[in-house]
Amino acid sequence: LHIFTDIQRRGFRTRSSPKSIGARKKDNEEVSLLSRLFSMLKANNKANGLDRNDGDRWNIYESEVKKIPEAQQKTFTEGFVKGILSMKGSDSGSAPLKKPSAFRTFATFVIGLCIFFSLFGTFRFSFGDRQLGSLIFSNAKEVKPEDISVTFEDVRGMDEAKKEVEEIVSYLRDPERYSRLGGRLPKGVLLVGPPGTGKTLLARAIAGEAQVIKVPFFHTSGSEFDELLVGQGARRVRDLFDRAKQRAPCIVFIDEIDSVGSKRISNGIHPYANQTINQLLAEMDGFKQNEGVIIIGATNRVEDLDKALLRAGRFDLRVMVNPPDLLGRKDIFGHYLSKIVHTDELDIDTLAKGTTGFTGADIENMVNQAALRAAVEGCPMVMLPHFEEARDRILMGPARLRGRLPDEEANRITAYHEAGHTLVGLFTKDSTPLHKVTIIPRGQSLGHTAILPEKDEYHMTKAQMMAQLDMMMGGRVAEELVFGAEKVTTGAANDLKKATILATNMVKTFGMSDKVGLRDYSIEDSNAFMKINDLSPQTSEMIDQEINRLLNESYMRAKEVLVKHKKEHKLLAEALLEYETLTSDEVKELLETGSITRHQQPPKKNFVEKRPQPRQPPPTHIIHIHFDQTSGRREEP
Repeated sequence: LHIFTDIQRRGFRTRSSPKSIGARKKDNEEVSLLSRLFSMLKANNKANGLDRNDGDRWNIYESEVKKIPEAQQKTFTEGFVKGILSMKGSDSGSAPLKKPSAFRTFATFVIGLCIFFSLFGTFRFSFGDRQLGSLIFSNAKEVKPEDISVTFEDVRGMDEAKKEVEEIVSYLRDPERYSRLGGRLPKGVLLVGPPGTGKTLLARAIAGEAQVIKVPFFHTSGSEFDELLVGQGARRVRDLFDRAKQRAPCIVFIDEIDSVGSKRISNGIHPYANQTINQLLAEMDGFKQNEGVIIIGATNRVEDLDKALLRAGRFDLRVMVNPPDLLGRKDIFGHYLSKIVHTDELDIDTLAKGTTGFTGADIENMVNQAALRAAVEGCPMVMLPHFEEARDRILMGPARLRGRLPDEEANRITAYHEAGHTLVGLFTKDSTPLHKVTIIPRGQSLGHTAILPEKDEYHMTKAQMMAQLDMMMGGRVAEELVFGAEKVTTGAANDLKKATILATNMVKTFGMSDKVGLRDYSIEDSNAFMKINDLSPQTSEMIDQEINRLLNESYMRAKEVLVKHKKEHKLLAEALLEYETLTSDEVKELLETGSITRHQQPPKKNFVEKRPQPRQPPPTHIIHIHFDQTSGRREEP
């Protein structure tokens, strides 16, 4: 029975066909050959003791093959032998499975353990020493009284913003004063302003005041809601609000909220991208109200926030934190100067007027840099020159320790380049006043011409922007006039970049081109993910032509100024080679009298690790610089 099962498994064909005598003889030979092969296989198996049933199978074969017609015996024999061989290969031919050795099992376990600890170490390196629960639950931390020492007394230069947030603390201190009139606690306050204006400082002051009235204060960052695992951001938002509701009334501060509250997108590649922002919207003002939880957010990119996040009911109050004005800067200087040792002759009004546009963080950095500079020089107190040096570091970058470059030809090119900027600015109407010009490398520039407004500017006129374009072109024009068109350098690359940006904004955003008109074309550039040009070729060409026209006209105006004041240009460049750095008053004095009255500077020395001596008042002398009109060479009396 087993034989016929094998035959059926092979799927034999039983079609008979008439054959010749020669073909039959050939078939008989093949059958005889297969029989002999089978006999040899049977004998071999018996000798090796691999299978004892082969003899019975052979007897069955001999009895059954006689019952089959002669024409089908070949097919029967072939299938019989192949069936036996296949059984040998699958049953007795294959080696039995060996049990793995103890050493192999132990080695596999050790290797797996090493891989686990390697991944665990990488995991801890990526996420720090946080526990596993912090990868799932919120990382928001509750402020403890001993961790914060800032109050509203430490917040200076932002009186309007401070007054707005003081009302929140006042409500928490005396809620009945407002609730009896029907008022409710604001649900959210959004602090908006440029970097460094004091948004986080204001939040720390709120935390300090909250500790006084025993109100819990949680703080977190918008980036802490992002995680590798899908859905963990929304889970952290739920956990944060669950903790806050248990401690209500309380305050939750989310710094850089634009990281979690940015505009929602429709992206099939990442369908779960909006889970976190949707959960935040639902928690702030969803079906279930979260009474007693005040959300304070801080961002300098309010235009990136989702509109649903900005509506009333989520952020009821938007507080603008702008850079301080003159009175604000005086207040900030007075606060930070009280923490250092300085001379009595230090004038706060002078410092405040000389730092137009500085933020609170800039002023704090300036005072700290001045104190560090005085300590390095070994002075007993901080003086005005230390503040001037600190201001220059913020405006122009740190100066090169070894002074000017060793290549005098490069210094000469830089001197004429910076003198071109300076002269165009001085002889152009509505330009920003000059602060200082230097050929000492600062930051990434070989020289620098610093300008500083005399008063706070709340807007810019078209004439002021045209004057800025002319001043930016002054450096390249100076190189071309003095050294030739083939000798211009790459030093004007940053000037041309800034000029192009300003001219583009004038045409596309500010509506200052009569040909282009009053339409705002910058809307097409607002999508940072993908740039799509919706403008027609004619409109794009017209905009490009207007931008090029503004730049070319500015270049020609700067060229006219330097050609007209060629003598002053050379005088100023040679003075820069002599003094390296000139203030605005020294530049004006040089152009008016041809000489500079200056305190003699100590000779420059290489930087050594030695504590310098305190600064001594140097004597005064006058150096005259004039030029031979025939040769153009500088002569000293």
